Amino acid sequence: STSSSSSSSASIPSFHTQCWFLTLSAHNLSIVSCIRRYNKRCKALTELQQMVEHLVATEEQWREQPNATHQRTHMNRWQLQLKQQQQARVCQETALLDTALLSRCIVFYCSVARVLLSTLFGPDYSTLFNSILTSDGVTATALPKSDTPKLFAAFPEFFLEDIAEIVLFVSQHHFPTVENNMDQDLISLLLVVICTCGDGHIKNPYLIAKFVEILYDMSPTNLVPRLYERVLSHPLSVLLPSALMRFYTQVESMGTSNGFYDKFSFRYHVGVIFRSFWREMRLKQAFIEEAKVGKDFIKFVNLLMNDTTFLLDETLSSLKRIHEVQEEMSSAEWQQLERQQQESRRRTLASDEKQCRWYLTLTRETLEMLHHLTKEIPKPFVRPEIGDRLAAMINFNLTQLAGQKCRDLKVRNPEKYGWEPKKMLGQIVDIYLHLDSPQFARTLANDERSFSKDLFELTIKRLDKAGIKTLDEMMQFRKLGQKAADILLQKLQEDEDLSDAPDNFMDPLMQTLMLDPVSLPSGVVMDRTVIMRHLLNDATDPFNRQPLTEDDLKPDTALKEEIQAWIAAKTASRSSS
Repeated sequence: STSSSSSSSASIPSFHTQCWFLTLSAHNLSIVSCIRRYNKRCKALTELQQMVEHLVATEEQWREQPNATHQRTHMNRWQLQLKQQQQARVCQETALLDTALLSRCIVFYCSVARVLLSTLFGPDYSTLFNSILTSDGVTATALPKSDTPKLFAAFPEFFLEDIAEIVLFVSQHHFPTVENNMDQDLISLLLVVICTCGDGHIKNPYLIAKFVEILYDMSPTNLVPRLYERVLSHPLSVLLPSALMRFYTQVESMGTSNGFYDKFSFRYHVGVIFRSFWREMRLKQAFIEEAKVGKDFIKFVNLLMNDTTFLLDETLSSLKRIHEVQEEMSSAEWQQLERQQQESRRRTLASDEKQCRWYLTLTRETLEMLHHLTKEIPKPFVRPEIGDRLAAMINFNLTQLAGQKCRDLKVRNPEKYGWEPKKMLGQIVDIYLHLDSPQFARTLANDERSFSKDLFELTIKRLDKAGIKTLDEMMQFRKLGQKAADILLQKLQEDEDLSDAPDNFMDPLMQTLMLDPVSLPSGVVMDRTVIMRHLLNDATDPFNRQPLTEDDLKPDTALKEEIQAWIAAKTASRSSS
């Protein structure tokens, strides 16, 4: 009876425990809820302000229209709403921006972090974190993988979500409060959430994204350098490069209506964080080590190229549309259009300008990341499954920026959109120079659609005229173009000589001659480069949609030797003739 009574009493939470959980719920229902309402009001205010500004700016167009009275009524009502909402926001800020209140909230959530960490890893979690570092202090073993503790799984998600909401709000409005009150446990929890994003403890990508945004807000770009230094000096920080690469990959499919656009915002934060790693030798080395041995890096690079291709295409397309409308508005034909047509064109222009600013913000960061990576870690970018796509992408965009139609990208007040064509052209040329090698020259020659020696010569003229590159850099760029042009001529001759290859020598997907045939579990034989490129985007057999990994590919040695012998015979026949 004694043991049963002690067991019963042990299951009853103490008074302190009850008070702690009640405080946690009180925060969720009060200040966190107010912060969410405040953020919604700020967003609504921005949209309302834009609507009012648009009506005021276009008043001359609608003043004489039949619906002028209706438009003016709307404008007056929105202006009144704007004033009322601004007053309401000031009232909210008076209560929410009390530094004493915010400090107490941060201190309380530090205790929440301690409870969550103890639940996940036990009370001695600090020793565990320190033990993962190897003797060099640069590399680390991963956190031990285990099933999520039942108690942690039972906690409501708002325990973590509220921490993110509070820290984000305070860091964006009064970062010294975060800097002065955020302790080591809260930093540890921040890193644990990010570093275990692939282990299943926390499955909601939007929740993980909020913790990534906290790290982004702390970065030196956003004026919290001392706190960021504390984060980067934490033992778990060396796991950040691989963890953020996994997160970059995971947000590819968000499963929500806004997921496609949300992923670009999340990846923008990752790009800024990665850029800050290059200033920290310890993390820079951890990043490079991950690139050498981790499969996550190749997946990350593949998605980075997908993003760069999409964002550059959307950016340049929107710039062309803006150029067309601006040219039309400055022409004599503009006055011949009806007012409704003019208003329609202006609305289209405003939409394209808004879209262009957003895409350019993302494009600059994505291209900056690609620029850094090709400089520091060039080797993965010349791998066949990556290199061909990269070459096609930069060749095509070089055509857009330096080709005959580059004037279509000229817009009035480019700084309004953040459009810096000279800088973008310089970065793309730098990528060529970073990867300059015989292997990359062959990769360039594989792109028969966009690559040409004339394009390189035209680019050099643009570079020289704008003073973007030094003479040595332009000479290196010209030599790379010449090497690729020579290889292209040789390749065209080889393709002609090998055009009568037997069907079983041809890749069934791309209809190109296989150089490294591999057998799939389905029995189909494909070229290794082609199937590896497919697996980077879709981990299934392209013929039966069954799951497929690189380990499932079996080299077809006999067929490879047969193909090599056939190529050698063709080459000998050509040489003798």
